[in-house]
Amino acid sequence: MIKMTRLRLINWHNFQEDTIDFRNITYLLGVNAVGKTTIMDAIRYCLTTNKDFNTAGNKKSGRTLLGSVHQKQRAEDSYLRTGHTVSYIGVEFYDEANKKYFVIIVRVESESPKQDLKGVTQDWYITKPGYKLEDIPFLTTTKDGKKPTSRDAFKLENKGMDRASNQTDARKRICRVLGIGDSESPIGKKFNEVFHMGTSLEDIKDIREFIYTYILPEPEVNIEFLQKDMRELERLQEILQEAQDRENLLEQINEKINEAIDKFSKVKVNELLVTYAEYQGNVEEHQENRQLIEQYESSIEVLARKIAELSECEKEASDLLYQARKAAEDNEGNKELNSLQKENEARKKAYEKYCGEASVYEQLLSELKSLRKQLIKSGIVCGWDEGILQDDDVSEEEHLTEIRAARNALGEVRETIRDKDADYRTLIKELKAKTTELEKVIAGLSSGKMDYPEEALLVRDQINEMLIAENRSGDARLLCEWLYMNDDSWQDAVESYLNSQRFNIIVTPENYLLAKKIFISLGDKVKGTGLVDTRKLNSIFQKDEDIRYLCDTVESENTYAKRYVDFIMRGLVCCESADDLENYKKSVTRDRLRFQNYTLQRMAKQDHYIGVDAIEKRLEKTKTELSRLQQELASTSEKKQAFDSILFDFDKFVSGNKFELMEEFSESKGKAVGIQIDIEKTEKRIEELKKNPILCAMFDHVSECEKNHCQIRDEARNVEARKQNLEEKIGVLKKRNEELVGLSDSVKEEYEKQLAEYPQYSSEVTKKYADERKSKKAVDISRIFRSTVTQQTISLNNFMNTSLIPLQNKYTATYTCDFPEGIKGAAKYQQEYLSLKNIELERHKAELIQAQIRCKDRFRKEVLFRMKDDILRARQQFKQINRVMENLRYGEESYRFGIDRSKDKELGLFYDIIMDKDNQQIDQDNDIMMYLAEVNKSELFESQIEDFMSRIMVDVEEHAKENLTGNKTGAKSMGVYVDYRTYLDYDIIVKNSVTGMEVPLSKVSGEGSGGENQAPFYVAICASLLQIYEQNPDGCIKLVLLDEAFNNMTSDRIEPMMNMFKTLNLQLVLIATAEKATAILPFCDITYSIVKSGNRNAINVFERTGGNGLQ
Repeated sequence: MIKMTRLRLINWHNFQEDTIDFRNITYLLGVNAVGKTTIMDAIRYCLTTNKDFNTAGNKKSGRTLLGSVHQKQRAEDSYLRTGHTVSYIGVEFYDEANKKYFVIIVRVESESPKQDLKGVTQDWYITKPGYKLEDIPFLTTTKDGKKPTSRDAFKLENKGMDRASNQTDARKRICRVLGIGDSESPIGKKFNEVFHMGTSLEDIKDIREFIYTYILPEPEVNIEFLQKDMRELERLQEILQEAQDRENLLEQINEKINEAIDKFSKVKVNELLVTYAEYQGNVEEHQENRQLIEQYESSIEVLARKIAELSECEKEASDLLYQARKAAEDNEGNKELNSLQKENEARKKAYEKYCGEASVYEQLLSELKSLRKQLIKSGIVCGWDEGILQDDDVSEEEHLTEIRAARNALGEVRETIRDKDADYRTLIKELKAKTTELEKVIAGLSSGKMDYPEEALLVRDQINEMLIAENRSGDARLLCEWLYMNDDSWQDAVESYLNSQRFNIIVTPENYLLAKKIFISLGDKVKGTGLVDTRKLNSIFQKDEDIRYLCDTVESENTYAKRYVDFIMRGLVCCESADDLENYKKSVTRDRLRFQNYTLQRMAKQDHYIGVDAIEKRLEKTKTELSRLQQELASTSEKKQAFDSILFDFDKFVSGNKFELMEEFSESKGKAVGIQIDIEKTEKRIEELKKNPILCAMFDHVSECEKNHCQIRDEARNVEARKQNLEEKIGVLKKRNEELVGLSDSVKEEYEKQLAEYPQYSSEVTKKYADERKSKKAVDISRIFRSTVTQQTISLNNFMNTSLIPLQNKYTATYTCDFPEGIKGAAKYQQEYLSLKNIELERHKAELIQAQIRCKDRFRKEVLFRMKDDILRARQQFKQINRVMENLRYGEESYRFGIDRSKDKELGLFYDIIMDKDNQQIDQDNDIMMYLAEVNKSELFESQIEDFMSRIMVDVEEHAKENLTGNKTGAKSMGVYVDYRTYLDYDIIVKNSVTGMEVPLSKVSGEGSGGENQAPFYVAICASLLQIYEQNPDGCIKLVLLDEAFNNMTSDRIEPMMNMFKTLNLQLVLIATAEKATAILPFCDITYSIVKSGNRNAINVFERTGGNGLQ
């Protein structure tokens, strides 16, 4: 047996230069904080190199190596040895077999208590047999006194002391010299794990904790590589989780953007409505003015009738005048005068008649001329000569011939005019339908929805609904949703080559058959959409590294989408020039020239559906197309409106008797001119006759009648003035209407300018105006909705500032990007969302799946069997310990450990997997073994491992969430899963040697005193150490260190325990409170009292004076 005889401490905490003797049982007695446990720390540190002084039983002490070297004061961050310090611990042993002493020393040199532990020098020395503490040069005498010996001077003559090269080497040497054996052997490892631990049971809460601490070592499985895999898994899970968090945030942002766009749309619709209503208000005022004009014209007709009535009165006055004049007419001179006057009256009537007819002719000719001009302007040729119809010098026959030619010409173009009107109507209908469809497309694109073919969306959505109903992932997507370009210059070629295949449906292989059922059930509704059998997709062809293929310009994070694209475009070579096309069996250029099957073709250009920016491109293109169609619609509508005027004038002209009137009145102007000459001649003769005196008297009477006649005529003139006043008002209204035309044009131009920027709102604006116009005037609509626009704009700004922009700011701050605020960033956020969803997330998921596969494979091949081996060894170890424990008697009791499969349902299932017969060691370097393992593997066992790994992945995901959020989730670490001890349940069986009854300690732990519950643990500690020491019973230490021993045990329980130690011939060093001394002292060979004086500890021996007395 090897016994510890003495301990030398130099500069170790409050001990400056002290030596302590040890006997078989050594008792250290003292109050708290006097350095008892510091002595234990020194022994453990020296013999195991372990610097963890806060082990079981001492977890709250806070002691450190630097604190011991530099004399840290309790509960204070202050050190008494603040500078360069050298500490020595020397432990002396006596080997009873060869009857020689040897010493194990550790030397510690530190410059400062604040320095990193890596800078502290730690050296272990072991003397050869025959050396004692007195032989060791711990101190060197100088003129200033004694000081610790330097490292270079610390040696013995004749190489009597060896220095270990490092701490591993020190442990090897120490274990050999103490009789333990190889430090790397299971016994050596167990010694270094168990011996350095404190043995206070105060903090041991249950049997499992005790067993983990003192009995079963840490797993021997080298999980560094697995931990590396798990760290990688956690890293990938964190990346995926962060990406998913980004996706959720982007989804929220895009939802808010859509809400904002909806509010913005309402604002813009109402802004356009205000402008449109203002324009329509001008049009309505114009129409109202026209109505007033018509009213005034009607009033004029009334006044005209009044004028006619006055004309009758004037006729009566005229009759009186006639009688007066008749008297004068009987005069011969007057007869001639009357005759001439009558002749002139008849001529004047004829003149007026012909002038009226000539005026009608001129009006009709002007209308015909205007109609001909309009028809020619609209592209309809009219074949007659206007010059002949306007020439007064041509014959009547020529006039009539040309009028008939005009009539025939208009008759010939009648059908042409009707066809042109129908063409305008058809074109306008088609343009309205197209603009309505494009507005729907723009609305969808603006909300982030691509305008895929309806049949493709139907198939995709129906498949996903069924997959979700079957508790599967709804992973059906269109091929183009998975793709993106790595070289945009080839996008036209890719889109054109794939064509309708872009909309084929991609599902995972395990979902194909279910998707197939849905696809078939849809019948002809699927149209040209296809469902890809991803089960059979693999690497299709070998690529020449020197050739670039079209499929290389397309990327996808979905394996099956990429494989399908590679399959479709396999062997299709990218050519920079058309001259190179024929050099390959299948080839294509950027401008869509394709050479295939010995045929050169130009593929039709297709809209872009591939890439995260496809929506933005489609939106821009569709807006441009809508703007073009709206301009075309506006232009066509204006032309139709102008043509409606032509059609109205045409129908009005040809449907009446205007050509007959033109024929009848064509010579009226010439006739009027001839009659006017005769009237002038007769007027001269009448003036000569009026100078006769006789006639003058008669004319006075006539004058009175004429006066009366004049009064009536004046009234008629007054009415005529009123009529003229109305005609002037009509003129003012017509002038206002001319102004309104200019104003309307300006407002219309502004409306069209706004509409050109937001063409998608055109139909909604016109419909809303029509609805509002049913109950309001245009001017009221403009006024009311101008106020509405103001309120909605405030609401929109509030929404963006409180709901949208804070989310956007959160995103840009969290993920460091510079996207525009508000709805201006819609395209960026939508593109970011699609890129994340269809590319990044899929990439992260694929990377995580591959890492999980690697981890599972490594776990299966390198860890699982070792855990099985560890469990089998643990059971064997407990058998060996039980053999020792059953021979240890504590009063009437003996103890043994119970070990069994975990009763926890989940852990029990995992235990069964670990212990399964199919869990066999696989030699990865042996191909035959690998092959046999693959051939003979059990599907049930493999599925169980999958479940095991899935549970681990849950905790990996939870750890990732912990790392991202800082919120604890209670997830288990990988170390717990690879710790074989986790899957076992433990107990201590208490057997009464008198009654023979056996009871598990776990069932009675709450019934007895603390001492009763502690006794089995002390027995187990002894058994554990005895198991180590009995490997070499004659040449090994039997040292046991007990901290705060028996703290819950009464004297009657302590005495059997001390008797057991004495019987086992264990060398015991224990610390216990003074209250336990009465029971402990009778069994002790030496007892020390330790006190603290100032900053130093003092230690001295208690000597027994007799009985239980102390001195």
